Amino acid sequence: MDRRPRGFRTRTLAGAGRLDFVAGTVSPSATPAPAASTPPDPVIVVEGVTKRYGEVEALRGIDLTIRAGEMFALLGPNGAGKTSLFSILATLRTLTSGRATLCGHDVTRERAAVRQDIGIVFQEPAIERRLTVRDNLELMARCYGLGAAEARRRAGVLLEKLGLQEAADRPAEQTSGGQRRRIELARALVARPRVLFLDEATLGLDVEARRNFWAEVRRMAGEGLTVFFTTHYMEEAEVADRIALIAEGRIIALGSPRELKAGFGGGVIRLSTDDDTAAAAWLAGRGFKAATAEKQLLLVHADPAAVLPLLVRELPVPVRRVEMHAPSLEDVFLELTGRGLGGDSTPAVPGRFNGAAP
Repeated sequence: MDRRPRGFRTRTLAGAGRLDFVAGTVSPSATPAPAASTPPDPVIVVEGVTKRYGEVEALRGIDLTIRAGEMFALLGPNGAGKTSLFSILATLRTLTSGRATLCGHDVTRERAAVRQDIGIVFQEPAIERRLTVRDNLELMARCYGLGAAEARRRAGVLLEKLGLQEAADRPAEQTSGGQRRRIELARALVARPRVLFLDEATLGLDVEARRNFWAEVRRMAGEGLTVFFTTHYMEEAEVADRIALIAEGRIIALGSPRELKAGFGGGVIRLSTDDDTAAAAWLAGRGFKAATAEKQLLLVHADPAAVLPLLVRELPVPVRRVEMHAPSLEDVFLELTGRGLGGDSTPAVPGRFNGAAP
């Protein structure tokens, strides 16, 4: 028998995965709805950080807040300031001005405390190639102050967790590139850090090895590990909860991959013609704004499917190739900076990010 108070009805709350009762009148005996969950506490806080190398200003006032359990990507071309910010937060370099804390500790004044809470996978391999995989992990555990028995136990846990059991007693130099990256990851995790730093950690890996690496990292983030990583591969940045796009030492956009692409506006048409210069001039004369990117014309439009047939039919030069797609992070970066993630300069594409109509 239905014992709900009269006037109540049942509905499913979107995204909540549970049933809730909605009353026409408030019943004193009704169970109050649970309070909204509190966002995780900040783990990394960056306030006005700058970094100078002589006359070169690598960072120009960086502000960031990264919360516990977040996968956070710093995406930008070489020379944008990624490694400088990474190195400051990892206590490898000092900042010029501003302030940064990690787990409540100042990264400049409390380096020893910060280092107890972090693990790092560098761009360049740091494993001892002549030691076995197991010995590499045990050695790193001892460096963090673990006793011999605990170091062996912790190494065994990570060898199993990262699928390295078969290679455990093999010299590291006899492992594959993908296995070596997993060894680096295991070394970084051996002391149970609260924050994992990855600096271009998959450089040189094939597609399958990169996919496996990020699957492991994503799983660990799901268990509460905070991950801060730098990359210039846009497909890698897609695994992040949030992305900061950095160029010339400044954060130029911040949000989830979906938010950044949604803010782009419309879609993208890429054209290859017999004479891109003439095609660009023709487009400009009809109010279309195009940029040259990777020896193609890149055109942003609110409704690319509607305008594409007109362009192909009316362009005064033969069209060799045309493609249309939703905006990628590469397109977002190009629109914001006029520069691709590879560092090639192109004219900026006016759009929603810089205040012009698409």
